[in-house]
Amino acid sequence: MADIPPWLEDILKWAATNPWEFIYYVLLCLSPFFFISALLSWKLAQQIDARDKEKKRKAKKEANIARARGRAKQD
Repeated sequence: MADIPPWLEDILKWAATNPWEFIYYVLLCLSPFFFISALLSWKLAQQIDARDKEKKRKAKKEANIARARGRAKQD
């Protein structure tokens, strides 16, 4: 092979001769990263939901304050 390091050539030969074993080891090595990604995505979704709830709560509070001030001016 042209300009391929010997260690990479060995890996390519192994992947070609044992594809299922190669895929198994690749997934085994990548699975912690999949888990971390899922965990961080879940935490981000939780933070977004909390932020949206806080915005709704503040908007409702502001609307109630504005309504109460409007009644006070009318009296």
